[in-house]
Amino acid sequence: MTNFKIIQRVFYQFLIVISLALIFEFIYNGLKVSTVYNTVENILFSVLLVSPLFLIPYRKIQIAYISVAYVLFCLSIFFEAVYYYFFEAFLSASSLFVSFDSNRSEATEFLNFYLDTNVIVFSVLMFIIIVLSVYKLTTSLSSFKKQSKLPVTKVSVCVLIILTFLKFSTLIVFNLPYLIFKSTIEYVSESSKLGDYKTNKIGNFSNVSRPENNEDEVYIVILGESTSRAHFGLYNYSRATTPELNSIKEELNIYTDVISPHPHSISSITKLLTLGNYEGPNKIGDGSIIQLANSANFETFWLSNQRPIGIYESLVTKIALSSTKSKFLTTTFGVHNKVMDGALLPELETILMDDSASKKIIFIHLMGTHLSYSNRYPEDFNTFKDIPFSNYKSDDNFKIINDYDNAVLYSDYVISQIIKKTKALNKKSFVLYFSDHGEELFKDYNMAGHNEDISTKDMYDVPFLLWQSGRFKQDRQLTTALDRPYMLDDLFHSLADLLEISAQEVDVERSIFSSKFNNRKRIILENLEYDTYFNLD
Repeated sequence: MTNFKIIQRVFYQFLIVISLALIFEFIYNGLKVSTVYNTVENILFSVLLVSPLFLIPYRKIQIAYISVAYVLFCLSIFFEAVYYYFFEAFLSASSLFVSFDSNRSEATEFLNFYLDTNVIVFSVLMFIIIVLSVYKLTTSLSSFKKQSKLPVTKVSVCVLIILTFLKFSTLIVFNLPYLIFKSTIEYVSESSKLGDYKTNKIGNFSNVSRPENNEDEVYIVILGESTSRAHFGLYNYSRATTPELNSIKEELNIYTDVISPHPHSISSITKLLTLGNYEGPNKIGDGSIIQLANSANFETFWLSNQRPIGIYESLVTKIALSSTKSKFLTTTFGVHNKVMDGALLPELETILMDDSASKKIIFIHLMGTHLSYSNRYPEDFNTFKDIPFSNYKSDDNFKIINDYDNAVLYSDYVISQIIKKTKALNKKSFVLYFSDHGEELFKDYNMAGHNEDISTKDMYDVPFLLWQSGRFKQDRQLTTALDRPYMLDDLFHSLADLLEISAQEVDVERSIFSSKFNNRKRIILENLEYDTYFNLD
């Protein structure tokens, strides 16, 4: 058998796994243009992986190389196919970027949430094919003859042509190894921009000032997680998911048109709390609202029910550690970690009762309604058990929606308790609550969760509420245009305005609370205008 025919047999093993993935995608999601593109990219990529066999003169090295390359290729195909099965979208740099900042607990929850029989069967088939194919590859290459002259030029030209085609046809965006490489570079770059937040507590702001007063001040910013405005009772949801907040509705400013800049936490929060925004995404390292508050002589606190990410700090944690004091309640791995947000209340009570600082701002990072939703509320809040509204009807979907609404109900309790504790202080204070992004719950798409590769309206729409004490209202007359279209990448400026902190970097025209507020286009997904993308008036 000639060497070329041996290489053909090797290539056929790659085609087998590509075909299996294509069949899997076709059965459950149908044949789409993107599926064809991805298949073409996989075939061309497999040619690139097989080509070096012509250049390796030693059989043992050939066998070792192709075995490793084949297994990694199969894993790549497997993850692409399963991700497409879950979301009807192929992996992107954005989705991989998010995965870098997820811990093992979140990954396990994700698998428990989405894993089903179809994926298990596909996984078993893939494993069998990998084992059989590696054996066949080894057998085929055992008869490969050493070449007296290596075809370096021909193989190099072939590889160059394929790489050029992948690049300029944009099919390269379907290649998982390329995406991993690209996302790693982006993650390292973004992380380096936040490198000095821990050590530089006051930032590098210019002309920071604030009106002097002798009052005790306590301000609380509650950062929710994955909570959609569409399931929040205050916004006329069909279920009473926010009874406690509804009972004090007259005390709240309920803003009705606030969206997140991204439907995932990392990119969203790093813009929410810093000078970074759509127009200046690279400014996330130029200063945070926590640093600004420190420079204005506030004592800052960060209480979190989301754990720091292993030995590698998440981008959010880096920002949080610029606070005067920080505490993370969740430190364990695995799905057994079910710390409820209510555990933050005693920690908050301790800070509120401490009179060592007269001016405090407390950031509280909830677990909120992060999946798995059933882990986000105690049994006492297991209220919703009937059939909810859904455009994709199934008992499993109904159960997930009920769990989510119960989690919202519990968040309502926690938020209300925070407001009650703050109100009891009888000091100049406010409590601001919002979520980092929303969530899709089987309304516009047959899924529960958030994914920028899909992007539905409910993934962007978030609740945004402000409670103010009587003393705060005496000193401040906020503009109450509650229907202002607003995107949370300007939150830095709104919080600075709310705290009466002036600095050269603060732009009150970007503050939702200011009479000088200037509407701007809300751009999502790099270049799409939110208000037209979702066909709004």
